[in-house]
Amino acid sequence: MSGYNDRGGNRDGGGYRDRGGYQDRGGRDHQRRDRSRSPGRDGGPRGDRFREPRGGGGRGGYHGNTPRDAPRSNLPELPNDVPIPEGARQVPYPDLQVRGTVGDKVMVQVNHHTIETLPTIPIYQFEFRFRVPEDSQIKGSDKVSTQQLARVLMTKAVTGFLGENFVFDGVSLGWSPTPIVPVGEAQSNIVELEKRRDGKPNSVEVSVRSTGALPIATLVGYIQSGKIDLNPAGNESIENILKWIQAVFRKDPATRFITRPNSSAYFDRSPETTMMLRSTKNVLEARRGVYQSMQIRFGRITLNVDTATTPFWVPGVCLIDTACALMGTQTGRLEGEFLANPEKFFVACGRLRGSFFNIRHLTSAKKDKKIRLTGFSQRNAIESTFEERVGDDESTTKSTSVSDYFERKYGIRLQFPRLPLASTRFGDFPLEVCFSADGERYKEVLQGQETADFIKFATAPAHERKNQIQHGLRLLSHHAVPTIAAHGFKVNNTMMSVKARILPAPRLTYGGNRPMTPRDGRWNLRGLKFLRASTIKSWVIVYVPARQPLDNNQLERFGSEMVRSFSDCGMTVPREGPPIIVGNPYGNLTQVVEDCIARAHNNFGTSPDVIFIILQGASVPIYKTLKAGLDVHLGIASQVMLQEKALSGRGSAQYLANIAMKVNVKLGGTNCIAEEPLFKAGRCMLLGGDISHAAPGALRSVNPPPSTAALVGTWDRECTAYTAVASVQESLIGFIANVKPMMAELLKRYSERNNGLYPQHIVYYRDGVSESEFQTIKTEEGRKLHELCQELGAKVKITIIVAIKRHHTRFFADRDIASKLGNVPCGTVVENSSTINDAFIIAHPDLQGTKRPTRYVTIVDENNLGADAFQRLTFNLCSSYARATTSVAVCPPVYYADQACERARLHLMDADDGKMKLGPVHANLRWNMYWQ
Repeated sequence: MSGYNDRGGNRDGGGYRDRGGYQDRGGRDHQRRDRSRSPGRDGGPRGDRFREPRGGGGRGGYHGNTPRDAPRSNLPELPNDVPIPEGARQVPYPDLQVRGTVGDKVMVQVNHHTIETLPTIPIYQFEFRFRVPEDSQIKGSDKVSTQQLARVLMTKAVTGFLGENFVFDGVSLGWSPTPIVPVGEAQSNIVELEKRRDGKPNSVEVSVRSTGALPIATLVGYIQSGKIDLNPAGNESIENILKWIQAVFRKDPATRFITRPNSSAYFDRSPETTMMLRSTKNVLEARRGVYQSMQIRFGRITLNVDTATTPFWVPGVCLIDTACALMGTQTGRLEGEFLANPEKFFVACGRLRGSFFNIRHLTSAKKDKKIRLTGFSQRNAIESTFEERVGDDESTTKSTSVSDYFERKYGIRLQFPRLPLASTRFGDFPLEVCFSADGERYKEVLQGQETADFIKFATAPAHERKNQIQHGLRLLSHHAVPTIAAHGFKVNNTMMSVKARILPAPRLTYGGNRPMTPRDGRWNLRGLKFLRASTIKSWVIVYVPARQPLDNNQLERFGSEMVRSFSDCGMTVPREGPPIIVGNPYGNLTQVVEDCIARAHNNFGTSPDVIFIILQGASVPIYKTLKAGLDVHLGIASQVMLQEKALSGRGSAQYLANIAMKVNVKLGGTNCIAEEPLFKAGRCMLLGGDISHAAPGALRSVNPPPSTAALVGTWDRECTAYTAVASVQESLIGFIANVKPMMAELLKRYSERNNGLYPQHIVYYRDGVSESEFQTIKTEEGRKLHELCQELGAKVKITIIVAIKRHHTRFFADRDIASKLGNVPCGTVVENSSTINDAFIIAHPDLQGTKRPTRYVTIVDENNLGADAFQRLTFNLCSSYARATTSVAVCPPVYYADQACERARLHLMDADDGKMKLGPVHANLRWNMYWQ
């Protein structure tokens, strides 16, 4: 999450969901006007700054440099019965034993397809080594580039040697039902590629060694034992078998669709699966593709087939048009706006960095080559010069500007000569001769309305999502792929049916011990008061208009409505509405805050407990400045609202009730509690942990910003009051590096509020962890928590539960239990293991699209939580999220840790050593949930 975390509302956004239908109605054509006006001459500058590119963009792993076959357009229905391939047999899967007992038992479908057969014939594994011989090396390196590897594996000599049923993992392992090399032996060959421009050889040495046949019986025994590990890492045999299966099913779609190396998502471009993002002026589009991944789920080897939606650059768009769209200007104003504010251009167009484009001033095949944009030059086409070879024998040189060169060589008089040039490893090119390449995925974060447009396309009701998945399955047509059959696989074309249970709704307690039981994950605050309502003695509103401001009467009426709504929730507030300060968005915000404090003193005799900030239009810089100042320097709680929502006049009572929920916990109050037996069994602490990494564009900078890590922990008996600790660490580290000192601070705070005692039970929900990182979390975080508790003399039992949100498992209900959108009911739980606490839980109600379950996996369990206790605790917590009157998709410790991470990013400041440090949260706020 980023940007505004303080907007009212009780919606749980969930995640990107997929929606069908072509949404581009009457839009501009995908192909833009060619601004280069090329006269059709071949060739280009010979100087080093303009070396012509070689090779492609590396799409689709090692298949990326071959022309893709057209995706199958005629999609017949999948056969009901596919014969078992020759040399294969049925896998005897055992029934998955469900451990939980609480709730109504039902059956649901899941978008996993059973791999029903495995080969009986031997499948041979081969290790590959690639190196560049000394006579072909550049800068003395023998490392083979991705492009070289792709070309090597697609040469006729190599493909003929490996055979048509060979599959490769894209790194170093390959498999084939044919013994290409005798077991235990190795062969080496030199593969000659096209010579480089300087005439230097371009060869690669390929070594192949056979390691023997895969022990497939090991995988069968692994499945039949029922004791499936959380992650087979460490079991090399199982790991290699799973890599082989993944490679077999990836080979065919990687040759037919747009994909990335080792990606599981495949895209093509058709009207049915593509929508222009109009908020980007049609330079970006959303494409819906098919996702496919082999997994071990529900006690079986399965193929997880789903939809995948990703933004792409619209192909064939001139980069001048793209620059105009990103800057929000017109073509005729582009140069003038750049000259007036170059920084705005570089920031806006920085979103292009790393993407590929084509050059259109050539008529030879070279104009179809993809070139990666690495940045933008500091000099324009008039100022940028190079030494051009001239004369019949090209023996002399003269200094030539890029602008003059293009006019003389190609007859192109540049229309935008004062703009920066597109920088590449082959030289710099004017933007007007550069056009976005096909299949170029957008790598940055979508902004504002772009995100809303994308989600609208990506969202689909469950029944529609199911149809899209079936369409994707027909696109893949596993039964028609010879390589899949040659390796002994048969896939069931019907979705799996799995056992599920619908857990009973939790019991919530509000003020006056008034109970409330949510209905399908929803309730409202009408007639309810907060369990522990906070008191506001002094408050103030800052109104920051971006355009024509509202009159004071409207703002004063809003202040009066705040008094009424907050009081209805049980909060104690002044009878007088908050005074109003109007701030200049371009002025001194520090002075505005000082004026607020002075006004509060004048009206109420004390500094404000909370400052309400109403922004007219989303302004991230203002938000960041105010939050950093109030959180770190002044220690005053704050609540940001958007004028469009706060003062729209529609649903103001519900909106202000939502705001009251957030403000109450920011000031130390408690809205409600979800009853949980574990909390009565002894002193318990809920812990949440997460790491936030910088945006991809920032990570590519010379000095990338650090990652922020946060731990949130409860300190009260009911486990509803949270406090947070954050830190910075090196970019992209997957574990919390400072977990020990951070946890020491949380335990210190717990002890301060509990008569010097430490918790007896800690349940730690950890976010942002993949299966391959389970062992790392146990070692780098779990072990350090144990060491800390031993050092403090605290006898604590620790349970670590990983919450996995980024997955493609979706459940579909029968009509008798399905919602209007076809979703499974709130409270549905599906177990994934018969030996450990590993389950998918759907805790949220219908909002839009297909519900995404959260998978919870226990990797450490000293508290010996049974299946029912583990599932009940997690589900019940989802109804105690402080700022919503709906049950949320992910349990609150995970949400709060994520929000604390993002808030910490606003507190980053420059340090003396040139790096960034974290500004400490003011002592006034450390006990309260200031990040809400």
